[in-house]
Amino acid sequence: MKKRILMVAALAGIMILAVGLMASGQIPGAVARELPPVAGSERTTTSLGQSMVIVEPVKREAIDDVLRLNGRLAFNAMRVQLVSSRVAGRIEKIMVFEGAAVRAGEPVALLYSPEYVSAQNEFLLARNTVRLLSGKSTADLLEDAKVTLESARNRLRVLGVSEGDIATLDQSGLIQQHLVIRAPISGRLIKRNVDPGGYLDTGSSLGTVADLSELWFQGNAYEADLARLREGQAVQLSVAGLPGQRVPARISFISPTIDPQTHTAQVRVDVLNRNGQFKPDMFAQAEIAVGQLRLPVVPRAAVVQDGADSFVIVQRGDNRFERVPVRVAPTINESRLAVVSGLQEGDRVVMEGGVLVERSLPRPTPEKSLEHKSGYGKGTGT
Repeated sequence: MKKRILMVAALAGIMILAVGLMASGQIPGAVARELPPVAGSERTTTSLGQSMVIVEPVKREAIDDVLRLNGRLAFNAMRVQLVSSRVAGRIEKIMVFEGAAVRAGEPVALLYSPEYVSAQNEFLLARNTVRLLSGKSTADLLEDAKVTLESARNRLRVLGVSEGDIATLDQSGLIQQHLVIRAPISGRLIKRNVDPGGYLDTGSSLGTVADLSELWFQGNAYEADLARLREGQAVQLSVAGLPGQRVPARISFISPTIDPQTHTAQVRVDVLNRNGQFKPDMFAQAEIAVGQLRLPVVPRAAVVQDGADSFVIVQRGDNRFERVPVRVAPTINESRLAVVSGLQEGDRVVMEGGVLVERSLPRPTPEKSLEHKSGYGKGTGT
């Protein structure tokens, strides 16, 4: 009976010892077995249970030092124009409403104005006078009549009458009751200020037309980054609503003043939008290469996400692994990440199978987590 009790106690002790070794990250050779390295490579493959993990020393690579500006798309103010009336009157009819595409010179609305009717009468009277005096009077009288006709024509132009409408009036001799208000540029009517039957004063705006073939990106740069920016600098623009699309552009304007509240300066980028896929007020990010850095680079698969924190698994000795917090940044190669802090060149990192090893490690205590976080940014690895 005593022998049986002793055997049970011994087995229990062995099991407790094995569990303790695994919990401390010391994975015994029966569970994690390092296989011979690949010929001509520093890479090693470790057998972890039924799975394999690949360990390789991390190396520095030259990557672009990228400055990222968050912002939004906006209308290009140089391609926005009001549809206004040069004469007071009542809007009889609106032909184009918000969102509709218009071409330059296309009718937008009809306006009734007594002043326009009077200007047409003056033009027809001067035209008839010129026709009457042609060949039947002295040269002086005919010249005065022509001057009066040109003055009446110019008055129509000032009221906003197109050359085509003036030519039609000249040929037909029929007074039009309504002045045709036309689109000043091609684009879309993005805003309308008056309903049919409403009254417009001289210079009042009927609405706004915007050419959306080119937009602005407006972002904010901190004053510490302004020395690395210049007008004409190349930009890669990505829009949150269109993942995977990157548009080349250039900085067109850097504000000469600083916002006293945010201590940032506005940076503007011209964005081509010929296909109309971008919309004003979309959130966007501009990436600007401002130099190069040499940083440790690892595959994305080597980085383990734990909520908002990022980790890599580092092999510290034979079959001993450690969870190391890191701060990473994207590179041009989307399958790889640059490690800004947390790693040194030569550290042996689990490049594939990191999640598997991470699950076998003990969870960090709150105190350790705080220590790790306080270490962020202490070294950039440059």
